[in-house]
Amino acid sequence: MKFFNKARFSMLKGKKLSKYFVYAIGEIILVVIGILIALWLNNWNKEQEIAKTNKNLQQKILVQLEHDINNIESFKEELDGLNNVYLKTLGRDYDKSKVDNSALISTILFEVKELALNKHSVNWIDNAELDNSKASEMLLELSSTYKIYFKNINDIESIIYKKLTTNLEIIETTQPWYTELITDFICKNDCINYLLHNEEHKSRIASLRFLYINGYGSIIDGFYFDLKRSKSELEAILKES
Repeated sequence: MKFFNKARFSMLKGKKLSKYFVYAIGEIILVVIGILIALWLNNWNKEQEIAKTNKNLQQKILVQLEHDINNIESFKEELDGLNNVYLKTLGRDYDKSKVDNSALISTILFEVKELALNKHSVNWIDNAELDNSKASEMLLELSSTYKIYFKNINDIESIIYKKLTTNLEIIETTQPWYTELITDFICKNDCINYLLHNEEHKSRIASLRFLYINGYGSIIDGFYFDLKRSKSELEAILKES
């Protein structure tokens, strides 16, 4: 700065205005270049930080995907067990090893199966500052996938819950043994005969089975496939980078 100030002063003192203007323009250009370099370095540092944060996020998502896939596998086994309970109730062939006879009544009347997945992945992705990488595009697609399936699952669970509630209301208003069942958890012969042999009740159980196995089950199968596909694609992208 001392050099520049001295040069500027000498030009003004010697009334070399044309040279001073050239010098001033050069000085402005140097300042602009300095600012541009500083901005470039700042942006580069920011991009590096975002890339590092994104890399950590991608690893967290992979771990969460594995966790969610395992939970869905466990839920699919629960649905399979429930299917066999319904098949027995409906007088169809079933796998005896998957039916707990002591819990048969409570299962068909009261038990609601729900896929309990948290929303960590969606929250992490939606709140992250993503870069323009292929992996980030994959994460955005994954967030949309989760949201679609969460909505579909919530919708089918609401329908199933309403169906179960309706079934209990019908039993409550038509069967004298309901009070004993709901109060003392005792189901005598008339209760058992109704639950296992009454055709109207079996029709409602058949509808419940259809909602669980064909409705809920189909959604879960699609969710499971899409999460496994997303996990494989994300792993492949990370290997390439």
